[in-house]
Amino acid sequence: MVGGDRLACSREPLMDVRYALNPVGSLVGRHVLVVEDDKDARDVFCAMLDYEGAMVLGTASAEEALAILRTVRPHVIVTDIMLPGHDGFWLLEQLRGSQRTQMIPVVAVTAVVAREEILDAGFDAYVAKPVRPEGVVDAVLAALALRSHPDDPPPD
Repeated sequence: MVGGDRLACSREPLMDVRYALNPVGSLVGRHVLVVEDDKDARDVFCAMLDYEGAMVLGTASAEEALAILRTVRPHVIVTDIMLPGHDGFWLLEQLRGSQRTQMIPVVAVTAVVAREEILDAGFDAYVAKPVRPEGVVDAVLAALALRSHPDDPPPD
């Protein structure tokens, strides 16, 4: 204290400063679509990504994800493998088969499918359940690093 004045410090993280110093590891301004049928898990994934500065949409099925993708083009998609109706492998096949979505990085989240099978199928990254708090964020950053380019157009 100087002259009785106290400096007020926020306990909120200095996200803008952090990402200005490390733009490669930034999710600030990135659009992410989370496809997870378990509402609690979806909410946790969305909260983790939102905390890191991403703009997140969540949905419960592959079919709903495709409907969203008709009007929105995210920078990355995070999908559970075991979904009601069509699974995450089917969703990936649909994404890779469309010129509009074929280059979007896709992260698989699963408790039952082997990592090698996930990567061989064409997913860009993998997160095993139960998920560590930083696991989804790290996988999203890894997937973006593999497929993103500085001159990528922004999402629609």
